[in-house]
Amino acid sequence: MRKLNFYQNQSMTFRRMVMGLGLVLVFLGTPQARDLRAQEFLNQRISVSFQQGKVEKVLEYLEGKAGVNFLYSPELIDANRKISFDMPNTRFSDILEGLSQKLQISYEISGKTIILKPQATNKPRVTTGMNTSAVDKTISGVVLDENGTGLPGVNIQAKGSTVGTSTDIDGKFRLSVPDDVTAFTFSYIGYITQDVAITNSNELKVNLAPDTKSLSEVVVVGYGTVKKKDLTGSVGSVDAEKITSRGTTSALGAIQGAVAGVDISSNSVRPGGGFSIQIRGQNSLAGGSPLYVVDGVVTSDINFLNPNDIEQIDILKDASSTAIYGSRGSNGVVIVRTKNAGKPGGTRTQVTYDGYYSIRELARIPDFMDGREWVDFRTSAYYQYANGAYSLPQKGPILQNSPLLERRLYEENYEDWLKLGTRSGKQQNHYLGISGNSDKLSYNLGLGYQNEEGNFINEDLNRYTIKLSAEHKASKFFSAGGSVNMTMGINNSGSQNGYRDVLRMPNILGAYDENGNLIEQPGIAASIQGTGNFTSSPNPLLEINSGTEEIRRYDILGSIFAEIRPFDGLSFRSSLLPRFNRSRTGRYYGVVNGNRSQDHAFQSNTENFEFTWDNVLNYTKSLNGGHNINVSLIHSAFKTRFERIQAASNNLPYDSQWYNLFSGTLVNASSNTAYSETALLSYAARANYDYKGKYFVTGTLRYDGSSKLRDKWKAFPSAALAWRISEEQFAKARFLSDLKARVSVGFSGNNNGISAYGAQQTPETGSLVWYDYDGSVVSGFAPGRPVNQGITWEKTRELNFGIDYSLFNYRVSGAIDLYDKLSDGLLMSRALTIESGVPSMTDNIGSVSNRGIELSLQTINLRTENFQWSTDFVFSRNRNAIESLYGKKEDVPGEARFIGKPINVIYDYRLTGIWKMSEAEEALKWGQQPGQSIAQDQNGDGRITAADDRVILGSPDPTWTGSVTSNIRYKNWDFSFNFFTRQGVFVNDRFLEEFGPGNNQRGRPKINFDYYVPPGVDRYDWNTWGTNAAGAPTATWGTSGAGNEDAKYPHSVNAGPYNGNNGNYTNASFVKLRNITLGYTLPSKVLERMKMSQLRIYGNVLNPFTFTKYQGWDPEYATTALASGNGPSNITYQIGVNVKF
Repeated sequence: MRKLNFYQNQSMTFRRMVMGLGLVLVFLGTPQARDLRAQEFLNQRISVSFQQGKVEKVLEYLEGKAGVNFLYSPELIDANRKISFDMPNTRFSDILEGLSQKLQISYEISGKTIILKPQATNKPRVTTGMNTSAVDKTISGVVLDENGTGLPGVNIQAKGSTVGTSTDIDGKFRLSVPDDVTAFTFSYIGYITQDVAITNSNELKVNLAPDTKSLSEVVVVGYGTVKKKDLTGSVGSVDAEKITSRGTTSALGAIQGAVAGVDISSNSVRPGGGFSIQIRGQNSLAGGSPLYVVDGVVTSDINFLNPNDIEQIDILKDASSTAIYGSRGSNGVVIVRTKNAGKPGGTRTQVTYDGYYSIRELARIPDFMDGREWVDFRTSAYYQYANGAYSLPQKGPILQNSPLLERRLYEENYEDWLKLGTRSGKQQNHYLGISGNSDKLSYNLGLGYQNEEGNFINEDLNRYTIKLSAEHKASKFFSAGGSVNMTMGINNSGSQNGYRDVLRMPNILGAYDENGNLIEQPGIAASIQGTGNFTSSPNPLLEINSGTEEIRRYDILGSIFAEIRPFDGLSFRSSLLPRFNRSRTGRYYGVVNGNRSQDHAFQSNTENFEFTWDNVLNYTKSLNGGHNINVSLIHSAFKTRFERIQAASNNLPYDSQWYNLFSGTLVNASSNTAYSETALLSYAARANYDYKGKYFVTGTLRYDGSSKLRDKWKAFPSAALAWRISEEQFAKARFLSDLKARVSVGFSGNNNGISAYGAQQTPETGSLVWYDYDGSVVSGFAPGRPVNQGITWEKTRELNFGIDYSLFNYRVSGAIDLYDKLSDGLLMSRALTIESGVPSMTDNIGSVSNRGIELSLQTINLRTENFQWSTDFVFSRNRNAIESLYGKKEDVPGEARFIGKPINVIYDYRLTGIWKMSEAEEALKWGQQPGQSIAQDQNGDGRITAADDRVILGSPDPTWTGSVTSNIRYKNWDFSFNFFTRQGVFVNDRFLEEFGPGNNQRGRPKINFDYYVPPGVDRYDWNTWGTNAAGAPTATWGTSGAGNEDAKYPHSVNAGPYNGNNGNYTNASFVKLRNITLGYTLPSKVLERMKMSQLRIYGNVLNPFTFTKYQGWDPEYATTALASGNGPSNITYQIGVNVKF
């Protein structure tokens, strides 16, 4: 910062001389008009928020954020005085105007230097250095806020001229302008800049509307909001720009890796596939998802939302933040704010369109064995060990004496089953938004359409969304409004069995016969012209065409509210928040030879209705001396109703899918109904206090009563303190822009493990019981098993220490959080004595801890007039540990549960090698044979036992996660990329279970892996071919030579007693380049001719690179079964456009 601030012992005259010389030099170099480059930095949007901050600090902050230099005299602006200045997400030109009003000064711009100078009196303000045209007419008027009150200090600029002025204390103005001026631009801190045409009467009445973009700098903390800079708890936020930039149709996928401490991973590659999420580790032995709140409505997930319809997602992580949700908050809270109507006032209408089209291509195809390699593996699976040697007693079954298969092996002409069952996928998303304001009414309408065509044939997703919100402000004392969010999704999942089997089919088998017809069973003797069946499995392409699953989901979220404001600072808001969800699943599989002899149909209808009534009384008061208080009293009533009916049928007379189930034979085991109701009544209070924006105190108490429990009521308190250290005199350092320390402690609960009637004994409705009443036989239900009526919520205590920091004029900022969570009273099944008559009963007898660190860092690496480069870093590390089980600090190896270890572990033998033929005698001492896995004797007792020699090999939960996002802007171009990583992940892999060493099926395709081959056994010699009587090529036999006894994996069908699932275990850590984006925004001059305010065209590539040692499809969903969504990953190529009118 160039400020003329000399040492105190310098004379005032000398200081003024130097200041004057500096100003003269600047004026001499100032052009007569702003160039385009100056206009660019004036149009950039930044956020500034200071409470009782020094003017000097405010200017330093603006220099770092906007890339400018201020030149001023400290006496002019009183650099050490403190001001409150809050302008979130505002154009820099408007910030300058607001600052000049606040300081009662004017300014000049020269390049990227801003000169602060005394404000001229009784003269139109000229801020661009341009000459003023002749004055021909005088315009007067008044500018009002949303309440009809005059706004003082509103900046008024005559369009097409350099003439401007400001409103007086009553919001009035009077200005003489050239005759050719036809409109004014009105701008004010926190309000939407507005252009107003001059009327014939030369009298204007202007109503300015609040700028709703300021919401992006406000965090929702449950039943209220708070500015980020005033947070006392740990909350992560992701705004609309970051959400939509990811180019995904999933809301959770859009925020993956964006918030420290939030682990989000994909669990399916299919259209509409979901994501799993954990916030600061797993708190319960039964798992547990966070609480989702969408516009105040509690939901079970947010998969139905269109990401373009989301304004912001706030994630409450520590108990101080989640305690306001009491018994439902221990797994964290995800609060979604969709785009709603802004506050009434002013007159504006804005239309936006966001859309993209994508192509999705298969990627990361594993290295499968080719035909000859696979036959070698199949041959090895027929080796048998007897009398101290391996041999191949049966050769015929290997190829079933098939000349057709031998010809394919000779020609190396194999079927690409994956290609036959897949295609290029497509994805598109379209969103149209219309919002507007009038004096008393504001509204927002969003229409969305999403379409995904998966890479597997016949799978797709179509989702339609409508969002409408409106708010009416009847007076300054009363307002009302509401919103409705409706979604219809149709997800065709195709034939999951067909997708699974197309990956299981060996590539030496053909799909079509010589006439181009699909072969019903490609592996039977007739199809391969052999002496026996190679495999009797049906053609998976027939399965794909004969089977389908369709899921139709309807979601409606509503809200109606009324708010009264009796006087300044006091408000009462009552909200009715219904949510309705209906889901219908239909499944049909036709007759397929070799698989089903009769068709099968299934239909399930599920309906959820949830209703919330919230009442919030809020009082805000600023007292003399810098004391500020905010108190909220909350009443919330929540009720749910769930019902389901489902039925299945076989042997239907014709293909009617799932619409005519009763025409077939009902399957009783799959036909049933269900119903439940629950209710939760809550009272809560929260108080916030701060002193001059330096010291902060927050206290929360929630009292919940649940219909699920006998002991219904429980209190969940929390408290938090924060200290803005940078405001203390001892912390005054030029490099330190802001520093705040936070500490919080709180309690929250989890009732996910308790069913609606979990504390009540209910009838056993699974089967009928016959009773004799006075000779009459009647049917009924027997009493259900006894339950523990004393069970209660799982409860989590959390302690959080945090630091928020900004350095070097806010060019470096971030947060550090340390947390310690203890979840107690975890629900487990307690074994009972035989005298009780009940083998077990659920009880609160477990505890788990989570301790970790979270780091976030944002840097502005480089900022010049035309170039900007910024980077975001996120790092999280969590240590999950079981503290007690069944009320004791004792391991339970049979359940793979261990004190001091994570909930999820892989517990098995540690293998050290494979027995070789030369070690046959030693192997026999251990009861083993050559080719089998060697297990490590952990306790050295000379024998291998499950109780003593199994160990923890790893955990599927990551040791740490992180992400790096880099954003580069050069003039109108923007470029960004994002890396995401999960490290320390060790899984029981479902891919290797199907296609790796863990699967010993001789007919299943395999990836190339290092498997055991004994020496000196028969093996095909692919370099030597013979001919049969018909002159066709025939494979000849050779020998395995020295074999492969130093292999990593044992003999496939003689792996030994200790191999277990070791063939499936693998490291699934990865680093992914999640997306690369390149965009171009058209210049403002071009947009003016097109009557647009923004037009951006961009290209995006999703998941182009994955760096991992993992051998399967995608390490991110390594634990997902093949029929549940595992399969080839893909790369998405996107082109899109963002338009604003």
